[in-house]
Amino acid sequence: MSAPAPVAEVQTTSTERRVAPRRQPAMGTVLRLDAPDGGPSSVALVWNISTTGISMLLHAPRPTGSELAGYLEPMLDEAMLRVRMKVVHVKLLDTGDYFVGAHFDRLLTTEELKPFVADA
Repeated sequence: MSAPAPVAEVQTTSTERRVAPRRQPAMGTVLRLDAPDGGPSSVALVWNISTTGISMLLHAPRPTGSELAGYLEPMLDEAMLRVRMKVVHVKLLDTGDYFVGAHFDRLLTTEELKPFVADA
C-alpha cells in the first residue's frame, strides 16, 4: 500500500482574500471528482461555494496546486454542472478527513450556482 501524497502547509495568514461571498450549499450537494486513472470517481461533500471557488470535505488529500475536475450535483435534484478547479489549501481535520479549498478555472454565474446553494 503506497503512502498518501504529501499535503502542503495550510496558509496561516489572517488576511481576507475572498473576492466573492461564500454561500451555504443546498442539502446534500456533492462534487463528484473525476478519477485521474479513469476508475471510479470520488465524492466530496461541499462545505461552501461561491462564484470563484469551493470548500469541500474529502477522505483523501489533494496536493496544493493540483487541478481537479468533476460535476457539482445536488442529491435532491437532477441538476449537474461541470467544473474545473485548482487546489489552493488543504487541512487535515481531527476526523481524518481533509478540508480542501479550490478556485474555479472560471467565474461561475449566479444562475449556474442556483441549484447548488441553499435558499437565501
